Amino acid sequence: MRLRVVFLVGVGLFGIGDGDEPGWLSTALASEDSDVVAAIEAYEAGELDRATDHLDAAVARRGERAELYYDRGLLLLAQGDSDAARAAFQHGTESSEIPVRASSHYELGNLAMVAEDWQAAIDAYIECLRALPDHQNAKWNLELALLRKQEQEEQEKKEQEEQDKQDQEEGEDGEEGEDGEQDQQDGEQDQQDQQDGEQDQQDQQDGEQDQQDQQDGEQDQQDGEQDQQDGEQDQQDQQDGEQDQPPPEPESGEEEQAPAQPIEGGDLDAALDELDRQDSFMFGRPRGSRRPVEKDW
Repeated sequence: MRLRVVFLVGVGLFGIGDGDEPGWLSTALASEDSDVVAAIEAYEAGELDRATDHLDAAVARRGERAELYYDRGLLLLAQGDSDAARAAFQHGTESSEIPVRASSHYELGNLAMVAEDWQAAIDAYIECLRALPDHQNAKWNLELALLRKQEQEEQEKKEQEEQDKQDQEEGEDGEEGEDGEQDQQDGEQDQQDQQDGEQDQQDQQDGEQDQQDQQDGEQDQQDGEQDQQDGEQDQQDQQDGEQDQPPPEPESGEEEQAPAQPIEGGDLDAALDELDRQDSFMFGRPRGSRRPVEKDW
């Protein structure tokens, strides 16, 4: 990038003279200020501090004028203070002298180019050419600024398209990811619902089994009570059977003895005779001699 810096001095550039004196401008246009000349020589020699001292002396004697602001802007720019230089050049654009006004706009355009502020550079170069249409450096730099701005807009457009595409892809991926997560959650919920249904079915079966067990328990209790009643009935039947059982029959060889009956006096002799007949031992009993009874019983 070709940037041309011009330290202007001479006729029609510096408003040198006393504004209260009649004809000061014409005098200034026909002469040069010694401090300004010394400032230019020091600037070209790279002695910036000495150049600043001479310029300050000219300002102290003549006052701050738009033309001197422009020269101070050049010194500040050489010292690396771009912000202060920009402010000085802005004051320089207020000059009624066309070369000072055009050069001030030109330097503002150069500062904008360095900052890659292409639109600000374009505006400054256009103002320079309005004041001085034949300013060749301003024309060349204006074309360069327009080209840089076009490249910047194309780059920004490309980056925006890439960003939009990336955002769209991320959005689609995000939607797919959300759909996948939702499907997974739905599947897990369905599985949980199935398990809950199986658990409910199992609980229902357990409830039915508990009810059946309860009924079986009641049936067992009823059966136990029935068995107890049957046992009591069997015991009662056994007792009744014992009461109804006839007396046992005598064993073989034994004759049934009739129950003893009271013997009446008239039948005593007959009974004794009957006993004698039944007692078989009487036939084998030794018979003794008949002796007289020794004692009267």
